[in-house]
Amino acid sequence: MPTSTLSEPHEFDPSALTDISPMDAVNALYSEEDEAIAGAIVGSLSQQIFDSELPEPANRLRRRVARGIFRLLKATTREQKKTDHEGNEIVVYRNRILKRTGHPYAMTLLEPSSAQSATFVEGGDPMNAPYMMICPEISANSGRWDRVLLSSTHGQDVQLRFILEARATLDAAKRRLDEGKPVRLKAAAAGTGLNMILVFDRLAREGYDPSLISATITDRDPHNVVKSKRLLSKLPTTSLHFNESGVASGIWAKEEDLLSELGGDDDPFDIVTLVGILEYFRGFTSGSMEEFQKLPIVGHEAEAEELIARIGDSIASSGALIANTYRAELSGRILEIFGKHLRYRTQDDLHQLLATADFDPLHSAGSGNIYDVEVYRKR
Repeated sequence: MPTSTLSEPHEFDPSALTDISPMDAVNALYSEEDEAIAGAIVGSLSQQIFDSELPEPANRLRRRVARGIFRLLKATTREQKKTDHEGNEIVVYRNRILKRTGHPYAMTLLEPSSAQSATFVEGGDPMNAPYMMICPEISANSGRWDRVLLSSTHGQDVQLRFILEARATLDAAKRRLDEGKPVRLKAAAAGTGLNMILVFDRLAREGYDPSLISATITDRDPHNVVKSKRLLSKLPTTSLHFNESGVASGIWAKEEDLLSELGGDDDPFDIVTLVGILEYFRGFTSGSMEEFQKLPIVGHEAEAEELIARIGDSIASSGALIANTYRAELSGRILEIFGKHLRYRTQDDLHQLLATADFDPLHSAGSGNIYDVEVYRKR
């Protein structure tokens, strides 16, 4: 049960978000300054995620329009090879419609920065931009292209997935803490770690004993880890309990590549979130970007199974794993036009994949048009 009382609900100054656009908000969130703005963003997100009604997925009309946009972008996008500043040959994309927007999110799709990460949706800052649309204060300042790109059918589902992940993580953590048990949480391949930061902040503000909470944010990109640490240093709840050593209690961020062997953690985790990453790994799928685009298949058939086995080794018996499906809905396949090697899974596909590492489905946190957020328990 909670042992102390902090500001509840989360107190923030909405005026700090006056005239802040979604991309400005992301830049402020992970800059070295702008503490007032970062605090206001987290406060607004916390209220909308944990205290507000669950938003609805895009309706049938919007989905139909999104399918038309998919076909338009596919017909107008061209692939081009060029050499980056390090002399590596990389693939970039040309699309006059997206280029004219000048929007950072669109530019990230058109020009991935390196050959090594070209198949991933990269760029922790731009890819966090759809989450900013959850804040009504920021959404009110969005421009036309913010609304088109960030609150598209896919963007709405990304926002819903983010909310469902946060709620499922918070609920699982509170169940253990309410039983008087400590809880170890981990966000695997978490980008800039915003979701886990929101959960830790909420637990602390609801009065749960921080000495019973350990939260780890990991990502393979060292720049994302640096940005996570910047945000952690700005918030009262996380800066007070930031623990660089990675032991005992508190919250921290570290570099870790899921493609390499996991290890280095003495104690298993009680709750691990693996959201937005399994779709890049082959195995137990109902379709893939290569199949739809008639391209050579990248990766080996068991890579998803191997990843889940490694993740499973880091989770305690009866621990929880939070993951997502990725349905082959046409409106959710826009990223594959820009070379993202996505693998699509239904709920049954995901259940079968996780069963290989002794995970049983516990419950569904919720569904959108493209994503389902599922909670599993390790046997």
